[in-house]
Amino acid sequence: MEKLSPAVLESFGLPNRGIRKEKGQYICSTAEGLVKIHSTPEHPEAINLQHSIKEYLAKAFPHIDPYRLTTSGEPYIIVGRETYVATVYPQGYKEIDFEDEGEVLSSVRALAKLHGVSKAIPQNLTISPPLPEIYARYLNDLAQGSKQARRAPRMSDFDVSFIKYAPTAVNLIQDAIERLNKTNYSELYTNAVQQGSLCHNALKEENILITQGPTYIVNYANAAIDLQLNDLAALIRRYAQRSTKSIPARRLIKEYDSITPLPRQTEEILYAQLILPWAFLKLSAQYYSKKRNWTPNGLITRMETVLAERESYEAYIRGCLE
Repeated sequence: MEKLSPAVLESFGLPNRGIRKEKGQYICSTAEGLVKIHSTPEHPEAINLQHSIKEYLAKAFPHIDPYRLTTSGEPYIIVGRETYVATVYPQGYKEIDFEDEGEVLSSVRALAKLHGVSKAIPQNLTISPPLPEIYARYLNDLAQGSKQARRAPRMSDFDVSFIKYAPTAVNLIQDAIERLNKTNYSELYTNAVQQGSLCHNALKEENILITQGPTYIVNYANAAIDLQLNDLAALIRRYAQRSTKSIPARRLIKEYDSITPLPRQTEEILYAQLILPWAFLKLSAQYYSKKRNWTPNGLITRMETVLAERESYEAYIRGCLE
């Protein structure tokens, strides 16, 4: 196994022994937890920003992955051409299992606690654009994708699936925009920006960690200022996509609301977000953003799976929230 430079370990005050390599990271067990060291393409300014966010959050929500600082007090070290960071994870953690009802409800409560203490973030974070603006871009992307598919000398299986479902996706996006315009979304978004409300923006399995005690929410590389309902929508969407959907969406919303009260028209705003064909849009953007002479089988298979699961997903969302 390739060894980590002793200079990196020394800079983070870690012993040059008991280090194991796992998924491109070097892991060291310490008294404060598992320290994970890895190289990163992120610029030092971005790392410093994430460190500041974590320091701010940790005052009231300590269940995160703080940086282990170097002996000189920095959250990173540059050795040669590589930038390294070290983050601290809880001992004995595991990634969330979306089929485990207790873990799912615990993750919703943890998100509500995180949101409750992450107002007025004193950082120069990116401000996400409002959803109607983002959705308008999706409509443009679908139009461009349709042109690209129809211009192809010979349509691939991916093109055929895309052309077949794209009109439905357009209708769903237009419906979502109309629904949002009938709610107080614009007011809530404006308030969120003015208040400096933090959204995590990457609530997937590897960033929701279950322990014998609290649930941890880690990795703030995608954090931005935005309406925090977006995070709740993302978590419900992930649950609906990765489970047999035994917990009604309204129960998840109620669980969140019991920790951090939700604004009026929450369900209407969430529904407008959840009904969008996010997986279809993501795959389509991934495919049509590049000029291809061939279609990867993996993309075709994923598109087939996404469309096959769409009916079940929509039934869950409509049954719980419409």
